[in-house]
Order: sequence, then structure tokens, then C-alpha cells
Amino acid sequence: MIRRQLTRAGIGLALLSAATADQLWHDANRYDAHGNECVYREKTDVVCSQVCVAKLSSCPPSLRPSCPDGQSFCADGDCHDECTEEIQAQNPCHCSRSGGKLPSEAQDLIPCLAIPNVTIQQFHTWDSQNDIRNACGAEANITDQSKTVGVWGKSWLGDDIAAVWAECPAAPTPNYRYTESYWIAVYAVNGALALYIFVWSVYKGFAEQSVRAATLGKAGSARGKLASSMGSVDADADSSLNKPSAEKLTVNSGEKALSSSSVDGSTDGASNSSDALIEVTRLSGYRNHVLGTIGAWFVGVVYVLWVCFFGVWTADYYGSLPGKHHGVSYSLAYESDYLLLATFLVMWGIWFVMTISLYILRPHLRNYFRLLTLPAKGEYVRVVRPLREIKVADEKPNWLQHHINVFTEWLQSAMRRDKEYTTCPVERTSEGRFYFTYQCTRYVLDEQTQQYAPYEFDLGSGHRGLIDQAGGLSSTEASYRLELVGPNFIEVKVPNIFGAFAREFLSFFYIYQIMMLWVFYIYAYWQVALVDTGVILLSATIKVVLRLQSERRLKQMAEQEETIAVKRDGEWAQVSTRDLVTGDVIEVTSGAHMSCDCILLSGNAIMNESSLTGEPLPIRKFPLRIDDGHYSVTGAGKMTTLFAGTIVSQVQPVTKAADSLESDRVLALVRFTGTMSDKGQLVRRILFPNPISFIFNEQMRIVTCILLLYAVFIMAMSAYLYQSNPVAVVLYGACAVAQLLSPLLPAALVIGQSVAATRLRKKKIYCVDPQRIMTAGKVQILCADKTGTLTKEGLEFYGGRCIDETSGRFAAFSGDLLSTSRRFQQAVASCHSVADLDGQLIGNPVDIEQFRASNATIDPQPEYLDAIQTPADS
Repeated sequence: MIRRQLTRAGIGLALLSAATADQLWHDANRYDAHGNECVYREKTDVVCSQVCVAKLSSCPPSLRPSCPDGQSFCADGDCHDECTEEIQAQNPCHCSRSGGKLPSEAQDLIPCLAIPNVTIQQFHTWDSQNDIRNACGAEANITDQSKTVGVWGKSWLGDDIAAVWAECPAAPTPNYRYTESYWIAVYAVNGALALYIFVWSVYKGFAEQSVRAATLGKAGSARGKLASSMGSVDADADSSLNKPSAEKLTVNSGEKALSSSSVDGSTDGASNSSDALIEVTRLSGYRNHVLGTIGAWFVGVVYVLWVCFFGVWTADYYGSLPGKHHGVSYSLAYESDYLLLATFLVMWGIWFVMTISLYILRPHLRNYFRLLTLPAKGEYVRVVRPLREIKVADEKPNWLQHHINVFTEWLQSAMRRDKEYTTCPVERTSEGRFYFTYQCTRYVLDEQTQQYAPYEFDLGSGHRGLIDQAGGLSSTEASYRLELVGPNFIEVKVPNIFGAFAREFLSFFYIYQIMMLWVFYIYAYWQVALVDTGVILLSATIKVVLRLQSERRLKQMAEQEETIAVKRDGEWAQVSTRDLVTGDVIEVTSGAHMSCDCILLSGNAIMNESSLTGEPLPIRKFPLRIDDGHYSVTGAGKMTTLFAGTIVSQVQPVTKAADSLESDRVLALVRFTGTMSDKGQLVRRILFPNPISFIFNEQMRIVTCILLLYAVFIMAMSAYLYQSNPVAVVLYGACAVAQLLSPLLPAALVIGQSVAATRLRKKKIYCVDPQRIMTAGKVQILCADKTGTLTKEGLEFYGGRCIDETSGRFAAFSGDLLSTSRRFQQAVASCHSVADLDGQLIGNPVDIEQFRASNATIDPQPEYLDAIQTPADS
């Protein structure tokens, strides 16, 4: 009946046209709008109630039974060979009641013969019962029935009443006794979980008292805090929490330096806060406990049991339970569809609250079942980092959008979704030093401060001091540094197929989809639910496969390992690139892939930096000069820096030089490894991007709020229309919300993004986060800093103006360079950074065109530095 009402209600709200339909939720009117009594109508095939008497002789003559020989008239109103107890129990005069629920006045009643169905010529809808009694009484030739025939439950036999109409009152609504076995199981499981959580909370609070006291009382508290090099402040940090010193110890020649503040690898004060590994970080230590581990598993098992319980009730709705209940619908609810649906909705609401709670508390749930301790003594360290959302909007938000953004930020803060929570296991090095790895960076425990921080080694900035380190490190010092900073290897963890699907389905939209689709399944809407489930699974599979492919591609790019010549203990040795540390001296060879940031000490190198800068032309690198200058990677030092991720196209050793280090090998000093390197920062930004709020996301919040308000209106209308049917209110409201915020909307977006990612992949463009494709698709203006991109590709030499040595003024312009003075030709041929790579000129395009115009040549085998010969010299 509920399903039929929902259907009619939906049609009635959708179609505003004249139609003939049954009255649904109002009493029938007796008078029309003009006060006239409504015209009667004929009603055919009306079923008459049974006439019940104490003795068959009291039945009206037309209703007295007459059975064949050998048969008796039984209490079920029919003739049988034998009136068994089962037949007698089907007495219609008992109105399906027995025992104490059967009135004493009805215990001796037996039925007469059934009255045939009748036709009522003038049927009054407002007085239907009297019309039916009169018509049925006339059919049975009962005279003066208003005085001689009573009504079951209202007027019984006695005085002038010789018979009773068996107009049975509505059967009482079936309900649970709440002692059924399945309810006892629900009480036992959930009660045990609640009791266990209570006991664990009491024990946890008692066990953590000393740690919390230490937090308030002394240094080395349970929560450590790392301040950024830009002086950021953690808004959530307690004033009592200790801040590691922001001082950086700067030492040379292999001495270690601990930096708790600046972690971007800069030594020249040019660090950028956006490139810092961690701007503001809070650390909390935790350790496992057997009771907590049991509690965590207990929560997971109970949640799975809830899902199975839902499956049982859904199967019971369709009569698909195995065993004796097979084929019987609503058997768990005493065959009442209303009671089963009401039970499902109550449990669905509890499950909804439980699921949302677990989703919100997911970053904290496992640590809740661990004991808080000092970070230095914990088996796990929780890292808390604020999420700084990047807003990309081309206009100022209006009043509505501004207030929605404020409410969204407040909601995220209340749900603790404005921070990133990562729990890292604590490990030990081969020397017994404790550390954990966060975002591919090793954090080592400082025994003095009892806090974790990333280590770095400062090589200094003076040219002479850097060149003095050309002798390399000792094996002992290299092992010590490797223990502190970790291997020169960026490990990209790609989950297996099961983990990838688990990561995908733990997002909020999939939880919402499951909630809505389960309502469809329970309410005979399983065909649509199956189609929606198939679409959602298909879109999720496509997204998971594309993301895995992109992550594996990124893994291949990031995880690079080769064998390289390293100077250790004064001798050259072949070492894996993952064992390189700051201060190592390596040999640079042609075709090598740089796995760390290095400073070129001796020789020249031509580097392909297209993977980092996008510049297709190779870049020439020069060795560090032996002078009193200071190295700065953001200044002139960039021309002496070999960046990780670049490829060595050609090298040229320098055995004779006046202002640089001489060597028969091309030497480089390792500056940064791992995530401290330029490539490491790039990979880290790809793996751990900051959330971006584009104009599309801002506008979607407004649309979502409008849809939610409309959903509230629909719920209010359904509550008004179904005042006496709360089950219909909730089901109709849920179906309405499911249509407003369709479960297929995220699937449609995912499929669109996945198709776009597939097209990009064919063009060798890999996207780890397909949602960013929408951002790229909304770009309307693109500014490029490459002149050849916007104008004609290539350059032409126009000419020059020399200085008249006699007058000291500019001479006339000349387009023929060979007609100018010899000194000017030499200047044009030598003032550049062009190099010859296998017969191909490489360098700045302006320099290349300038050199070509001079018609000069470069000596491929120079004795000292590059030798250039001009036509004037020849």
C-alpha cells in the first residue's frame, strides 16, 4: 500500500492536469462547492459481512445451512466430513482472534451461510457501512435488522438481538516483543561494543595521565612541534608545547647539522615557504596495546555485522531467506510490510550516523585505540599538518558565495578536515637510531632534544671551502650521513588493486551512493539500483585503473637507481646512487641520469634539463671558480649546478686551468639528495598536492545548498501529505533526495574525467589526479614566456655598429659583420656560452645565431678552455 501511495503521490505532484483517481488523504465530501449534496453512484459486487448466531436455528431462513448426508456444517461456514480443530479455528465470527484476545461474547458465535455479493444503487461514500448492511440484509430477507442484528464488538446477542454482523475491527498492528533471537543478538553485539569502548576509554585515560602531565610540566612533551623557516605559527598548538630551536648549525667538511626549521635545502636564505617540506607540523607519539588492538578489530567486525544484518532484512523483504522462511516475505516482521520497512528505516538511520561518524573519525580511530606517549618513546608518530587550500577564482565572491564559503570552512574545522593526519611507524636504523618517514623524507630522533626532525648537512657557501671538499668523504662519515638523511631514493608506493579500490570507495560520495542505493534495494526498486550500481562500479574501475597507470608511470620516473663512481677514503669506488649523501664527490659521465643536486667542481658538462624546465635545448655548465666568491643556486651558481632529474649530454674534463680545479675526470660535489633535491621537491608536490578550490568548486557549493534546501522542502511536503504514515514520509523523502543529489552524478563526473585522462595519456601527458583536468579545461588565457612560442620560430642576425677608434663615437650601421673591425668580430665570436656537441651548436638561441653570424669555429679538442677561431684570425 505504501508503494502505491508513493507512486500516486509522485504522479500527482508531477502532472497538473485533470484525472480520475481514488481519494487518498482527505475525508470524502458530502456536499459540493455550491452546498448541494453530491450525486449518488452505483457500486457493484460489494462483499457482505458474515452473519453470526449462537445456534444455526437462529439464522435467517435463507442463510440456514443444509449439508449432504454424512457431512456437518463447521465453524468455517462450510460443510465437511469432520469438523477438525484446524477447521473450527477458521471461524470467521472470531475475527482472527483467539485465547484472551477473543471477547467472551464471541466465543459461542458460529456463522450462517455467506450472503452473495450485492449491488448498491445509491451508494453514499460518507455512510458506506449502513448502505452495505441495508443491502446485504435485504438480500438475506432480514427484516428490521437495525433492531435484530448487532455489530461485532459493539452490540452482542441478547434482548432482541439474535444475530451479529461479523464486521471485524482492524487487526492490531503486529509488533515485536523485542525478545526475538535476532534482537537479542543486536543487543548483545552492540552492548558488548559499547561496554568495551567505555572500559577502554577509562583505562586509556588512566594510562595517559602521566604523559599528559608531562605535556604540561616539562620539556620533551607528548607533542613535538616543528616551526617553518618562514616563522609560521600553529593555531592549534598549546602554549606549553616545545618548539625546537630555529637555529641552524652551519659547519663544513662532513660535520653534521640538525635543522628543525628550514627544511627546503637552501643555504643562501632564499627558501620559499611553498617549497618547505613542512610549514607547521605537530607530532604525537602512540604505542600499541593489546586491548586497543582488540577494540579496533571489534569496531570493524561490528560494522561488517551491521552490513550483513541489512542484507538479511533486504532478503527477507523479497522472501529470499533460506530455511523455513524461504518464500515468505516479511517473516522477521510477522509478515507486515509496514513493520519491516519501519524497522529498516530506523536501522538505516543508525547505520547512516555510524557510517558518517566513522568517516569523520577515520584519521583518528586507530590512534584512539592506541596509548598516547612521548614521540621519542612511541611505536608510531602522528604528523598533523594544516591543509592550505589554493583558491583559483577570477572574481570576488558575492554575498551568498562568501557566506557559504565561511560556513564550509567552519564545517571543515568542526569535522577536523582542515588538517592532514598521517600516522607513520617508527623504525630503527642498523645503528639503532629511531626514525620515521613522512612524505618520502626521513625524520630522525635527536637524542638531546628528544624530538624528531629532518637532518641536512651544510657544505658552506664559499667557493674555496666547497672546492676543498673535492677529496670526498670517508666510508664512516658517509655511513653516518646515510643513516641520518636516508637513502637517495624516492619511493613511490603504489597500492595493489584491492588497496586502490578500498582507497577509492572510502570517499564521501561513494558512502552517500551506498546509502541511497540500499533504500532502492529494500523498496522493490532493485532494477534501477542494479543499473546504478553497475554504472558506479564501472566508473570506479575506470578511475582506479587510470590512477594506477599514472602512479606506476610516476614511480618509474621517481625511482631511479644507477651505479656511479664515488670517491670514498681517497679511492674511487662503484656505488649505487641510492647510497649517495651530501658531501660525496662523484664522477659525471656522458649519458648519466643525475639522481641528486650537485655542484660542478672540475670540467665542463652539457646538460639536458628539459624534464625540469621544459627547455628543449641543452644547457652548458661550468666548474666552480677558485676565488673568494659565494655560491648561490639562485644566482650565478645556477650555471655550476647539476640538478637531479637531468641528463648529462656531454662532459669535457679540464686538465689545465688557471681558475678552476684540474682533473682528468669531471667532478661534482653532491649537494642535496632525496626530497631535498630539485627533482625530489617536484615529485613530492605531485604525490602530495595541496587541495585546490577552483571557481567550479565554489559554484558547486551554491548548487548543493540550493538542492539541499529543495530536499528539505520536499521532505516537509511529504510529511504534510503523509501525516499518518511516517514510513511513507521517510521513503518518499529519501527517494526525492536521491533524485535531487543523484548517486550517479559523481559517476558521470568520474567517467568524463577518465575519458579526458585517456586522451591526454595518448599524448604522453599523465595525470595523477583526474579532477585537475576540469581546472585545466577552464583556462581561458595562457601566458607564455617563450618568444618563439608566440612569434616566428628562430632568430636572424641583423648587424652591428662599431666604435670609431679615432672619434670614440659609434660608426655607421653595418649589416656585413665581416666588413667590421677584427676586434668587433672577435667579440661577437667569443661573448657567448655556445658549445659544440657532436657537430651541433648548443646554448642560448641568441648566442647560437650570433656565433653563426661570425663564421667562427670551435676547436673540438682544446688544450685548455674552448678555442675559437674567427675568419679575421685565419
